[in-house]
Amino acid sequence: MDSIIIYFTLLVHNRHIAEEIAERENCELLEFAAGSIFRVFQYLMGKKRLAKKAKKINVDIANYNEIIICGPIWGGKPAPAIKALLDNLDITGKKVRCCFTYSQDYGNSEDIITSLIQKNSGIVKEIKFNKISKE
Repeated sequence: MDSIIIYFTLLVHNRHIAEEIAERENCELLEFAAGSIFRVFQYLMGKKRLAKKAKKINVDIANYNEIIICGPIWGGKPAPAIKALLDNLDITGKKVRCCFTYSQDYGNSEDIITSLIQKNSGIVKEIKFNKISKE
């Protein structure tokens, strides 16, 4: 396999999107866990920091030419777990595609994500946003 999909989700939206892409494009699939759901909600309420282990994944990215990131936009910005992932993932020279979900507005997320990828010497191939309903 030439590509890997790394996704973060609290609900099922991003997992379903990642699974669809993985099946369609024959990619390896990896969930990026930022700790338990309870821990993430504590973080959002300002009570806890995300676990340090949330910033590392146990796969050798060097084996892939393309990285596909799936995750949520919260409050018009990429979820903190996505920012931590892009901050700490060695994507030097890798093509990066992103597929994000949002419920109201994705604000300037495209600029933030592009900046994070380019800061780590990745190549922005595509950034998509999918609106999800609250139903």
